[in-house]
Amino acid sequence: MDIHKTAIIDRNAFIDKDVKVGAYSVIERGVEVGSGCVIGNYVCIKRGTKIGRNNEIYEGAVIGNPAQDVRNKGKKSFVNIGANNIIREYVTIHRATGEGEETVIGDDNYLMAYCHIAHNVRVGNGVIIANGAQLAGFVLVSDCAFISGLCPVHQFVRIGKYSMIGGGYRVPKDVLPYSLTAGDPLRAMGLNIVGLRRHNFSKESISILNKAFHLLLSRELNTRQAIEKMQKELPLNDEIKHLIEFIGSSKRGVAI
Repeated sequence: MDIHKTAIIDRNAFIDKDVKVGAYSVIERGVEVGSGCVIGNYVCIKRGTKIGRNNEIYEGAVIGNPAQDVRNKGKKSFVNIGANNIIREYVTIHRATGEGEETVIGDDNYLMAYCHIAHNVRVGNGVIIANGAQLAGFVLVSDCAFISGLCPVHQFVRIGKYSMIGGGYRVPKDVLPYSLTAGDPLRAMGLNIVGLRRHNFSKESISILNKAFHLLLSRELNTRQAIEKMQKELPLNDEIKHLIEFIGSSKRGVAI
């Protein structure tokens, strides 16, 4: 281990032998930090936090503080972070509310400076959350989504996979998978074509999704009618099935 002499690490924390810890960082009792992690200066990692391999945590980040929830008094809860994440300056990630519950960050995510991950949030894999974005409790962010800077995301909202949300927009409803979403009020503007190409979607899949979005965003059709036409006129591949299921399972409503 490469631990700065001013770092404070509880003797009952579990730190892998090749972890680096910077000056004045604090790691509390019971925290687990996996191999290859680099923890910067002035980082605070609180009890109930488990961090996987090869994560980079930058200056001033605070991980594992109790949920900002008045109901969460004396509950034992957790933060579980996967592998290969980059957590930039002053990011805050809170433990879950509820006995035995957890806030989860998957693998290969990039959390930029000053973003906040509240209690019981679940972030998938390959997600980018830009500077100052704020995720309220119980938000679900699916794989490879991109949340731009300064976006406040309402509690219980779901962010669909491979979607992109424009900067600074309030997010009170579920965001469609594969969508480019922005505006006030928030709505899907179209297909996130650039994002899909970057993730190696085939031309055929992009073309089919583009047709689906033309139907969903048509002024001549309501959402139910658009889905009926999708089911009749488009191949029901995995992407179309997922899109239809996502809309049908929404509890907060979908930003269309």
